[in-house]
Amino acid sequence: MAIKNFYFSQIADLRIEGVGIHASYSVNLTVTDENTPGGKNISVAATGKSNAAKAAGSGNLLFWCKVKNTVDSKLYVLERKKGEYWAVGLDDVPIGSVSFFMPNSVHNSPSLEIEAGYFYDSGYTGTVPPIPGSFKRVINLTPFQG
Repeated sequence: MAIKNFYFSQIADLRIEGVGIHASYSVNLTVTDENTPGGKNISVAATGKSNAAKAAGSGNLLFWCKVKNTVDSKLYVLERKKGEYWAVGLDDVPIGSVSFFMPNSVHNSPSLEIEAGYFYDSGYTGTVPPIPGSFKRVINLTPFQG
């Protein structure tokens, strides 16, 4: 079983007074990759971080993350489940987690396409995405066994 951490950052701008380039953000992913007969068991957990809410003086950051399995093109949305506990740093925002099975494939190398971003929620004027509103990355997994 392989457990790997991935840290992705994105320079961003948020057109709210006091924020601007402080809207840049990062997402930390923990990916568990376990080979089994017929495929892989995959787990992905994510947290996000940005100084946008501090720069604006108030508001909340609503992070989101999607994971696409490149073998069979299934899309998974990370979410926090009831009763799930997270160990996070002072400024980390839990995004969520997902677990799924990836079937063995001789035609495709196992990888995950990640898309993540956030919305700034002021609480009274609505939600606004930063510019750019998200980033995409590819994570290559260990090869299928047997």
